[in-house]
Amino acid sequence: MQGIAKIKEKIFEEAAEQKKRIIENAKKEATEILEKAGKQAAQLKADAEEKAKKAAGEEKRKILSIAELEERKRYLEAKQDLINEAFVRAENKLLNLEPEKYRDLVYHMILAATVDGNEEIVVSEDDKGKITHELLAKVNEALKRQGKAGNIRFSGEKRTIKGGFILKSATVEVNCTFDYLLKAQREELETEVARILFEE
Repeated sequence: MQGIAKIKEKIFEEAAEQKKRIIENAKKEATEILEKAGKQAAQLKADAEEKAKKAAGEEKRKILSIAELEERKRYLEAKQDLINEAFVRAENKLLNLEPEKYRDLVYHMILAATVDGNEEIVVSEDDKGKITHELLAKVNEALKRQGKAGNIRFSGEKRTIKGGFILKSATVEVNCTFDYLLKAQREELETEVARILFEE
């Protein structure tokens, strides 16, 4: 009986040892699994945070970029408005010159634009009080001194002209209206106007 008891005791001891080893191994494996899972979770979290941070950074950059573009667009529009206003004011100054100064300006413009001195001049209804027969007579005298025909005369043609004039012959038409001259010179003048307006 004692032998059987000893065997049983040994079996129980072995079982207890086995149980202990199994539990220890299970705990060890569980710890390793938990550590591994923890590391993976931490990595996943870090990756997610990095992606979120990157996405947030990209979104922020995108928003800032759009805002900067909008700001630049508004600035350029405001700048263009000021340049446009400068040209409008220049035209208005020409249109509102004192009659004597206006006639003097037109006198020199006609002399410069005349090809052979045998052209017709088209003027606006508003300018007929400034660009007179007396002015054309003075122009013709000057043209004759230059060896030209000296036969500039009013055209019966009516056109919508806002300051200045149009010289026309049978083959050539020279547009000397203020708005046309300003538009023609605008590309060349715009840089200089911008420099004057925005120079610091």
